[in-house]
Amino acid sequence: MGGLQVFAATMVMIGVLGAVLISVRPQRVPQGRSVADIRRRISAERAPVLAVAAPTLRHGAPDHPLEVPEAHRVMQQHLDCAVATCPRKAAAYDVLIAAGRLKPR
Repeated sequence: MGGLQVFAATMVMIGVLGAVLISVRPQRVPQGRSVADIRRRISAERAPVLAVAAPTLRHGAPDHPLEVPEAHRVMQQHLDCAVATCPRKAAAYDVLIAAGRLKPR
């Protein structure tokens, strides 16, 4: 291989390496699109929904027998409640056990 061919191959490799480095360089994040900004916006959008939903959550015993879909919904709504202290969650728990959807520990 002649000297000119080695030089040409080296220049091609340098060009390819430069193109690869330019294509993978870090891109600038546009203004106002940081993760913190997105989290603040989502929190602001969800805050009114959570404020409305919290007072409507009742913990008393239900006034009618629960069906299985409603019992599932009650269990999801009362995740933070204990079965021993929340009569509504206890009623839903009993319905799901009777329906075979939940096995007690």
